[in-house]
Amino acid sequence: MLVIEFVGAAPEGMTAQVIDRMNTDISDVRKAVTHAKSLFSNVIVQRTHKPLPHGFRILDSDGREVASWSIDE
Repeated sequence: MLVIEFVGAAPEGMTAQVIDRMNTDISDVRKAVTHAKSLFSNVIVQRTHKPLPHGFRILDSDGREVASWSIDE
């Protein structure tokens, strides 16, 4: 199981703030990245009551970051 965290823009020298977090039953990191990018696109269109995410990171079951992406990439 992997966790997708949608994060805001990180202030210089700081860690990005987690805006939303969701568990997924996807265990393949590449598939999780594809899924997260799809969710990210949908979030941007529908987001009105919370800050917009700037990217996401994917964590394994031990809380280690296994992938990340931001709109700057």
